[in-house]
This record gives sequence, C-alpha cells and structure tokens, in this order.
Amino acid sequence: MFFLFFIVIPLIEVMLFITIGKYIGLWNTIIIIIITGIIGAILVKSQGITILNKALEEIKSNKIPILSIFEGIAILIAGAFLLTPGFLTDTLGCILLIPKTRNLIISYITTHLKKRTVYKEKSTYYPDEKDKKNKIFEGDYEEIDDNKKKK
Repeated sequence: MFFLFFIVIPLIEVMLFITIGKYIGLWNTIIIIIITGIIGAILVKSQGITILNKALEEIKSNKIPILSIFEGIAILIAGAFLLTPGFLTDTLGCILLIPKTRNLIISYITTHLKKRTVYKEKSTYYPDEKDKKNKIFEGDYEEIDDNKKKK
C-alpha cells in the first residue's frame, strides 16, 4: 500500500504537468513550481517557529504539548509537500498550512487513534508461581525513636 503512494503520486503529478503545461505553457508552469516552492519554504519556516514557541510556552506552564506536536508534524509534512515539485503536492501542502483545515485533519487523526487504542488495567506479571512467593528485597533500615529527631 505504501509502495503505491510512491507510484501513484508521481503519475498524477506528471499528468498534471502535461495538462496544465498545455494551457499555460512550459515556462509559466516551471515558474509556478519554483514560486510555490519558495513561498512554501517561507510559510513553513514562519509557522514552524510559531508552533515551536507555542510548544515551549506549554512546557513552561507544565502542560504536555500534544496538539503542538501534531501541528509540528503536519507543518513538516506540508513543507515536504511544498518542496516537492508538483501541483497536487503543492495543493496538499497548502491545505496543511491553513490552520483550520490542519486542526480538522489533526482532530480526525486523533479520534481515529483513540478508537484504535486499547487500554489495560495495571496488572502484575509473575512468570512462575515460585517467583511470586520467594521475592527478596535488599536494603538498609534504621529505627527512629519518635522522641529523638530524625537525622
């Protein structure tokens, strides 16, 4: 399945290059591809820095930056799409750079992952019945008299 991704996407891109190149010309097509790559790199850099700062603020306030991590991954994927020459990948990259659509995609993925997650209760594992009975714990102890102060 993953292998098809590397075959189907380039085929679609080549078909789009040929079709769009017929209508707007070769040089206009090449210029559009270069411009979208440059603009994409600039947008990815600015949004990536914003998300990184947001994650650092969440860490400083003792929160786990889960949403920021997912947003950072989405921006990284968007950057890869925008730097890859092609109209389909540029469109997918732009969709991921729009915050509202990015958050919709992230919420869909997180709900899908939550449905697939299996939660277990904490259990103790004893490989042998004799291991359960013969546990040895080593350590030092000191008796403290309540009337005396602790050391």
